[in-house]
Parts: sequence; C-alpha cells; structure tokens
Amino acid sequence: MKKYLAIILAVCMALSLAACSGSKDGNDNGTAQSQDGGNAQVDNSGKDSDKGTNKDSGGNAGEEVTLNFLIMPDIEALQPTIDQFEELNPGVKINVESLPFDNMFEAIEVRLGAQEESVDMLLVDAPVVANYTAKGFLADLNEFVSDESKGRITESSLGAGTIGGELMALPLYSSCVNLYYNKAIFDEKGIPYPENDVDKRMTWEEVTEIAKQLTYEKDGKQIYGLSFEQINRPYQLLPLAQSLGADKFVSDDGMITTGYTNSPEMVKSCQWYYDTFNTWKISPKISADDAVGYFTGGQVAMFIGGSWQIPAMQDAGMDFGYAPHPYFEGGEATTPTGSWYAGVSNYSKNKEMAAKFVEWLTTDDEACQSNYEILKNLPCNISVLNSIDADPKFDEFPESVTKLNVYESMNTAKARPQMAGYEEWQNVIQQTYSDIMNGSDPQKALDSAVTEIDNQLRKYQN
Repeated sequence: MKKYLAIILAVCMALSLAACSGSKDGNDNGTAQSQDGGNAQVDNSGKDSDKGTNKDSGGNAGEEVTLNFLIMPDIEALQPTIDQFEELNPGVKINVESLPFDNMFEAIEVRLGAQEESVDMLLVDAPVVANYTAKGFLADLNEFVSDESKGRITESSLGAGTIGGELMALPLYSSCVNLYYNKAIFDEKGIPYPENDVDKRMTWEEVTEIAKQLTYEKDGKQIYGLSFEQINRPYQLLPLAQSLGADKFVSDDGMITTGYTNSPEMVKSCQWYYDTFNTWKISPKISADDAVGYFTGGQVAMFIGGSWQIPAMQDAGMDFGYAPHPYFEGGEATTPTGSWYAGVSNYSKNKEMAAKFVEWLTTDDEACQSNYEILKNLPCNISVLNSIDADPKFDEFPESVTKLNVYESMNTAKARPQMAGYEEWQNVIQQTYSDIMNGSDPQKALDSAVTEIDNQLRKYQN
C-alpha cells in the first residue's frame, strides 16, 4: 500500500509542477522550465571553454568513486564543466542521468522515497527544497560547504536553499522579471516610454494610470494596458504583496498560513490585482498560456515577464523596450527570484564527495563563469554577476536586460515562501488569483484559501 501511495503522490506532484511551469510561448528550443518560467538557453559554443578550473580542488590520489547526478536534458549542456571537475579530481566519475521534466520529479519521489542509493546528486526546483527536506530526501550541506563558498553567492539565492538554518541545496542559476512595453502602442497615444533606470523605477500607481490611457479599441481589436506573463502564479504575483511589506506567507514552522497569506498587505495587493481586471479593466482575463501571445500580437502595451521571452518578442518583430519591475508607492522595490538548485541525496553513500561536486559546480567562480557562458541564465555567483556588470557589451540592448537583472538579483530579489507543503499552497493560491481575476472579493477569497491550505498542511505536522 505504501508503494502505491508513493507512486500516486509522485504522479500528482509531477502533474502539478508541469501545470505550474512557465508558458511555452516562444520556447521552441527544447528547453525545460522551472516553476518560475525561466529556462536554460543552451549555447554549445561553451563546450570548448577551459574556464571553471580550480587548481586547489583536486581529489585524493587513488580515490575511485562514481557519482550519479539526476538532471534534466537542458543541464546536459554543462558536461564541459562536469568534465573539468573530473580532471581536477582523478578517480571521480560523474555519471549524468537525464530525465524529462515530469519524469524527473516522479523519479525523485519514487526512488528517494524508497531510500535508493542510486542517486548521489539531484536537481531541485527552488520551491520544493523545503518539501524534500521534510521528506528526508536531502542531506544537510553545512558540514561540507565552507563559509567562503557560501559567501560567493547572493544572499537571496543562498536563503532559498536554506531551511531552518540547514543548507539543503545550492543554486545553479536564478531568474528575474522586468517590465516590457510595446513602443508602437506608446507612440500611437503619444505617451513617453518608461525609463530604464532603477532610480526612476515606476510605481504601480503610475503604471495603472498609464495603462488606463493605453486601454482602447482599435480596428475592432481590444488593446489592454497591462498584463502578466504568469497571470495567476505566485512567482510573479507575490512581489506585489512583498512590495507592500508582506514578508511572511506562512508561520515559522511552515504549518499555518492564516494571518500570513491573508495578511492586510496580501489583501491590499490582491485588491489592486482585482481592480486591474474588474474595475479599471486594463488587463485581459486570459490564461497564462495566452499571455505572451497577447503581448507579441500587439494587444498588450505593458507586460511583466521574464527575459527568457525576449526571443519570442524578437521573432514577432516587435519594437519593444524594458524597464525595472514596478513597486507600490511608499513600499519596497521587490522582484521574484529562484530557479534550479543542486542537492545531495540523503541516501548517497558518497555524501562528502557529492557535496564537494555540488559546492564546486555552484559556487566556484570559474565553474560558475563556465556555466553562465554555456547556459546564459542569470548567475547566482557574485563574481560572475560583477563581471557582467563591468562588461561594456552588456550596455547594449538587449544584453543590457541582463545587467538590469544583475542589479535586481543583488538588491531587490526575494524568494518564495519555504514550506513543506509549498505545492499545496501554490495550487490553492493560483486558483485564488484566478478567482479574484474573475470577480471574487479578495478578502473573502484569501480567507477561504488559508482555511483550505491549513487543512492540507496538517499532514506535514508529524
């Protein structure tokens, strides 16, 4: 019976994660996506890179060990970096086991749920670090990873992999979200473009007023002033409440959301969200799958989305610009963050060497530089972030978007809440955002949501 329950739970989690991953619009390069919608943009030119070496990280002479690393196909592109680790550690072999997005989550649930020793390291999506910790899947890395290594990555990224003071996973890369706009729509209405300057970051109140002016009908087609890429998903919507001061969405023990997920700040942010669809009608009531197409098709003037959608904008022939993520007047500039992490299986027979590999892959300056050159995703390593910020090539559009994201990752990024029942929480909150979009009262909807979530979280109390 336990075996059947484990399989059922695994399939449910895989389907839930797939449903909550980013929109596939503009993603035709075979890359898989984390729950934040970010994806690895593979550049095979990095395969001949000789960066990422660390002359002081060699293994013990004569030591022979094979480490199994469970990943997704996108991460196979990091093989050159993995090869470098093997060269620096004679006798150590990294065996990469690559599974599709859905199958990987199912494999983790079934194999680690059965305490198999066949996985040494695994890819972990940021929001489920706490869940895997509660299930005993992940080994605490604190005893293996030095403070110096921890200091090489951004505070927000380190925090997202730390549960109750224990370091359970280290970030492979991260993500960020910006405001994009259609210049043609702004030009038609004679409205100045938003400025790409963090010191002149627009408030949501300013965005609202501009969006009202950019909501109109043209040639029988409705134009909307504002939309979100992930139109009902916490990754992109929580910064609304965080900007207003919401700093907790669950109790410290991860078991109670009443008073947190329905806090006054959360209600106020959801009231603004409600108004965009129902009072001001500046946002279209569409699904996340349609969001990118509405923007690239010229039906949305301003779009909150990730830089991974830039290829879709370019393919559509758009004349677009970008600006920093807005914030509420009197509040704090806040941006979403988080993507894939690497962890060590609690059932590995080679925890120390597996942790050494994870530490090197995710914190070593040269290894992280190599990873960035291959995947082109926002790094978490401070040295690599600083090198991007200092490189003149990132002053030119659209590479300059990366420079803005560097600033955000080091100054405004805030992780999603950590709780064993994150999937349950996210599923309910996503439906709640949809209900509010479709006219439900924000306070009542959130009050109902926390009651449902708290009931579901009880199964984690033991």
